[in-house]
Amino acid sequence: MGYRSDVRIMTTKKGFNELRKFTDKYLKDKNFTYGNLLDDLEINEETKYAKYFGWDSIKWYDGCEGFEDVDAIMDGLAHLEENNFSYRFARIGESYDDYDEHYFESEKEDEQDLEYPSMTRYFDDDWIVNQMKLDAGEIEQEVQ
Repeated sequence: MGYRSDVRIMTTKKGFNELRKFTDKYLKDKNFTYGNLLDDLEINEETKYAKYFGWDSIKWYDGCEGFEDVDAIMDGLAHLEENNFSYRFARIGESYDDYDEHYFESEKEDEQDLEYPSMTRYFDDDWIVNQMKLDAGEIEQEVQ
């Protein structure tokens, strides 16, 4: 099964097009035949200015052999920064304290003011209380 993460990225539309060009070339140069992650977006929203995209429950192994598609994205984000394109990157791993965030704010006016990916953390009190009652035998567990 492997360790999985949820990943979200925000770019301008120009930045996304630049990222696409970079990742296509990167993967071609590496003879990577499994495809470009940008062709299989699970989250794909855009406005006339920005693009928000990502994946849920993905094996996001940065710098590992066999995951050149992930390396293409991460190196592509560095390429965006080097070429003055704004981006926002956030990754939430399975472990509760596993969170990565990277971003770059371009000085070009048409590359500024992107939203940051947002996550919500909360206590699920109802679930915990129900589990406590199950453990104490105060309620019967439903059989499905």
